[in-house]
Amino acid sequence: MTELVQHPHMTDYLARQRWFGASVGRFTVSAVQPLSWLSDPLTGLGVRIELVTVTTANGRHVYNLPLAYRSEPVDSIGYGLVGMETWDEGDFYVYDAMHDPEARTVLMNGFFGPPKVADMVFHRTGIEIDVDADTPSVALSVDQSNTSIIVGETALLKWFRRVVPGRNPDVEVHQALSGPGSDSVAALFGWISTSNADGLPGYDLAMLQRFLRTATDGWESARTSVRDLLADPELAASEAGGDFAGDAERLGATTAHVHELMADSFPTEIWATEQLGALAERLRARLTAAAADAPMLAPLVPRIEECYDALARLDMAVHAQRVHGDLHLGQTLRTTAGWKIIDFEGEPAAPLAERTMLDTPARDLAGMLRSFDYAAHSVLLQTGADTLERAEEWVARNRAAFLSGYGFVPDEGATIVLSAYEIDKAVYEVVYELHHRPDWVTLPLRALERLVS
Repeated sequence: MTELVQHPHMTDYLARQRWFGASVGRFTVSAVQPLSWLSDPLTGLGVRIELVTVTTANGRHVYNLPLAYRSEPVDSIGYGLVGMETWDEGDFYVYDAMHDPEARTVLMNGFFGPPKVADMVFHRTGIEIDVDADTPSVALSVDQSNTSIIVGETALLKWFRRVVPGRNPDVEVHQALSGPGSDSVAALFGWISTSNADGLPGYDLAMLQRFLRTATDGWESARTSVRDLLADPELAASEAGGDFAGDAERLGATTAHVHELMADSFPTEIWATEQLGALAERLRARLTAAAADAPMLAPLVPRIEECYDALARLDMAVHAQRVHGDLHLGQTLRTTAGWKIIDFEGEPAAPLAERTMLDTPARDLAGMLRSFDYAAHSVLLQTGADTLERAEEWVARNRAAFLSGYGFVPDEGATIVLSAYEIDKAVYEVVYELHHRPDWVTLPLRALERLVS
């Protein structure tokens, strides 16, 4: 069969996808590398994975597109249509396979057959998969940087959209942490990667893990608690029926457990004054870039720099290890068996080396503390409620409960380190909100003013 070099409609399709990223701006599709066929298109349904290289002002990026080639159009999945191709063998309607139930079945088949399929490897961890290749699946509609498919009621296929050579951190961490004693993360059944004969690193394309059917999203659970509190102005946060502090404390304990597991599974370091000074310089560099992009930060820059100076002067030993790197309430699931932490991939747009570099656990703690602040104040912003004092009471109570559950000891040095990370996170949030939700920019700005006061 003729090999396709480049889809003429690929650019239009990519530009419409949330996982492609609206911030990419102008781009061109510079190459398409098709992998081997998983099913023959001459049978009416051809499925293969194609690695699409796009060139932007920020460089070249590779996206992972599983495509379904249909000899007839399928109206029910029209929203996943990439375009129509005419080959010597006839006309083909090309769909994103994540939107095609039959094509998803073909992809799942790889986990139940020979592990190597030409230029792809279907890895298995040995944990029993309690679905089969023909189990019905449904795509989640939540906007995200990847695409997630629920298979039956017990498995979740996470398809990585933007890929880089080397191990995907989400696969790497789940592989290391899955097993006895590691029930704070979802069990990893397997993953799909490319196999390169030249010995160069391949791409991790997808992972299959346990689907936590009874789980509720930590972000929404926290916001429900805030709404319950604000609905009864006579009650304190500790008295409201939706009090979240117990959950926050248990989440802190789960975070500590996951950090312990990661420290046991990956390299660790001890940072002293030199490394803390280098950390302070990295934070200053991010502050300089952010202030150039968000002028409203300018009045706070001198006080922020004083906090970073305090970090650089610390004379203490600080433990560094692999961390989550993007921990917040939206990366947690509340289940009947306790909290689970998910999505160890980090920011897909960041370089792989940055996403896997050692850091102090305080980075994750700071991300979660900022998330409690966001949960409460986002309810105020969206409802217009004039109850700032009660919302801040909720934030203070749950931040304290989380740190208590984690076992955080608030001595002077640890507090300086944690504060520096939280300031850095809030600086990032100011820039993010300025570009995506300008009406929300006051939320991280108010937090920064409190943190540097």
